Amino acid sequence: MILHVACLPFPSHQGTQAAIAAMLGASAQNGRPAHLLVYAHGAYALDAPYEIHRIGDFPRVRSLRSGPSWAKIALDARCIAETRKLARRLRPQAIIAHHVEAALAALAADVGPVYYIAHTSLSAELPIYFPRLPTWPLSATGGALERYVCRRAERVAAVAPSLAAILGSDTVYLPVPWARQSPGPARNVARAALSLPRDVPVCLYAGNLDRYQGWETLIEAIAELRQTEPGARLLVATESDPAPARRDAAGRGVAEALEIRRLDSERARALVHGASDVAWIPRRTQGGLPIKMLDVFARGVPVIAMERATAGLPVERACHVVPDQDAHALRRATEALLGEPKAREALRAEAFRYLASHHSTSAYVTALRALLDSQAITPREATPHAPRRRAERGFQAR
Repeated sequence: MILHVACLPFPSHQGTQAAIAAMLGASAQNGRPAHLLVYAHGAYALDAPYEIHRIGDFPRVRSLRSGPSWAKIALDARCIAETRKLARRLRPQAIIAHHVEAALAALAADVGPVYYIAHTSLSAELPIYFPRLPTWPLSATGGALERYVCRRAERVAAVAPSLAAILGSDTVYLPVPWARQSPGPARNVARAALSLPRDVPVCLYAGNLDRYQGWETLIEAIAELRQTEPGARLLVATESDPAPARRDAAGRGVAEALEIRRLDSERARALVHGASDVAWIPRRTQGGLPIKMLDVFARGVPVIAMERATAGLPVERACHVVPDQDAHALRRATEALLGEPKAREALRAEAFRYLASHHSTSAYVTALRALLDSQAITPREATPHAPRRRAERGFQAR
């Protein structure tokens, strides 16, 4: 049995939470029991095929947004005690920690081998949350925490090849399992349900509005696209506060081009995908895997992704890739796809093939088994600051 630890609200419609749910669901499907420890709150009820454990509901926090906060530090501290208590009761084969915060909590609990799964680069992302502060000390702090966790963990995996490269040569790539979805509502039905015009181009962005996403380029791109497609809309499906996007759109004179819809249920997700002609996948910071890209692939919407958003995955044939933060290239690629139905269909077909070959349950389970297999582990050279990895060590109740 594996104990997964994730210091975050769960479940929610955010990418990391969706990735964790997919991983544990795949493990359950493969007959490998797993338990998950998370915060006390989440966005909705979930009938999961694995057991979910929650820390106590104090301090009482209900925010779902990403990024650091004083309240989260208090919650993470509680995760240390809860990890220790759960591990002593469940006696897991290993503890899998998702994100740096969970890895720090699991290592502090000191009750068994910890395997770290990185979902983002803290050194790249941390400065984004503090735009008024100097970048280098925040980046250095994030990097130091990452290096500490990577030294202490039994093994390290990353959900994207680009992130594995950032974290170092000992880091392995762990594919997130993601399945093709059943067809959603027809385009006209979805647009009617969302009160969108039937005869205008609709470009979708489905995700949060944190700065690391780089969503601002999409506002610039829709402003350019409306010069040739006056009715074009940018459909932003999010649980984030939409005020920053509205202000940016108003500042560019395209407030009427912005359509905000809540992404608070599976039906809402199906509707926004069904209503869209193309999906835009931006990314400002390097490292993380945009789960929204896998989700769009699975739902058959043609994708235009910025190069950084591809995360080093071999998706060149499954989506149209444009340079990072280049609104002009995004607009040109969109115009080309809107005028080529066969090209859109080819991208859909390649996206389905890509998911089936690279993100299947078997691909994930095989990679996870290799990560946890003691025979596959080559201990690092022992140094005063990097103790030899203890693959042969079992659970220890301290």
